Amino acid sequence: MAITDRLYYADCYLQEFQAHVIRTSPDGRGVRVFLDRTAFYPASGGQPADQGTLAGIAVLDVVEEGEDVAHVLSESPSSEIVQGVIDWRRRFDHMQQHTGQHVLSAAFEKAGGYKTVSFHLGTETSTIDLDSDRVGAKQIEETEELANKIVFENRPMQISFRPSAEANQMDLRKPTFREGDIRVVEIEGFDLSACGGTHVSQTGAIGLISIRKVDTSKGLTRIAFVCGGRALRRARRDFAILSEAARQFSTGLENVPELIAKQALELRDAERLRNKLLEDLAELEALELWRSAPERNGSRLVRRLFAAEDGKKVKMLAHALAKHAPAIALLGVRGKPAGLFLAQSPGGKANLADVLKQTLAKFGGKGGGVHDFAQGGGLREDQLEEALDSAESLLRAGYFAVTLMSS
Repeated sequence: MAITDRLYYADCYLQEFQAHVIRTSPDGRGVRVFLDRTAFYPASGGQPADQGTLAGIAVLDVVEEGEDVAHVLSESPSSEIVQGVIDWRRRFDHMQQHTGQHVLSAAFEKAGGYKTVSFHLGTETSTIDLDSDRVGAKQIEETEELANKIVFENRPMQISFRPSAEANQMDLRKPTFREGDIRVVEIEGFDLSACGGTHVSQTGAIGLISIRKVDTSKGLTRIAFVCGGRALRRARRDFAILSEAARQFSTGLENVPELIAKQALELRDAERLRNKLLEDLAELEALELWRSAPERNGSRLVRRLFAAEDGKKVKMLAHALAKHAPAIALLGVRGKPAGLFLAQSPGGKANLADVLKQTLAKFGGKGGGVHDFAQGGGLREDQLEEALDSAESLLRAGYFAVTLMSS
């Protein structure tokens, strides 16, 4: 069986090529086409597959099958000789990101001894995972400076093929366990890596390397970054967002962080004041509702429906009503979905968690609680009144040994 000659190994800048169709096989998306040679890169090593056309037909995917490369098309080409055209904008973007990863990974290793354990080239950002969760902000900044220094120096890059035994005697950043000839990508005087991906020919073509986000988890540090055209587009977007924020605040760009912090503090103070006012209002309203509720066998039952916008206050109201012994509150909040709040004075005989459980089992929704307080959500608004009827009926029927009874 013929092995696909991978043209991108020697020339990552090749955008068009001719090839012979060797064979085809079925694919759920159409057909897999195998060629004697290809410039299409298959998904591998964290880098997505190329896109483009083959005989004028869109290439849906490019995948490895052993030593062969399969091109997934919606239909078979009509000729045995086909013209392949690479989506160059996508390819060059991937070349910038992948080469930028080589530079950034080497910079982290040289600056702090951190090794890259995985790489993913995403549609918006790319990520590398470092083998430590103790990478400090200063180390990250120094590494970013070093990586961009290598870019600005526009160092040449070389691709060579070496026998595996010889390659592993070289100062590879990461040892390779592949057999046969090994493709080695060299950044002059800075990095040697065994890699089958596509890369630019000089580091200057990477463009700016910009670290966008840092996360730590399970002993690793994930670095999200963008290079080249992506870095330009993100800088443009950042500037537009910052400019709009400055316009909203009627200030200069440099003052936006300070004003945001000030407004956030004022908002927290306002929210605390609002909650205090809501609590005071709930206390007053609870007293009024409790006083007007009918007394039956020494207990008062307060049952009310409230508008959706009162949801936060209703929870406070339920707790406030429970302070007036002896009392039980059955409160519903309209909305899509609707909600229920059940509360009783401490030590009441009803198990409101069970009342809610039985009610939700009948009308749907989720929720839970404890003996004296329970809340649920996800009910249909048109069934809210009926759900309150059901909860009240459970109480009145004595199912939970409540002293509240019909007069």
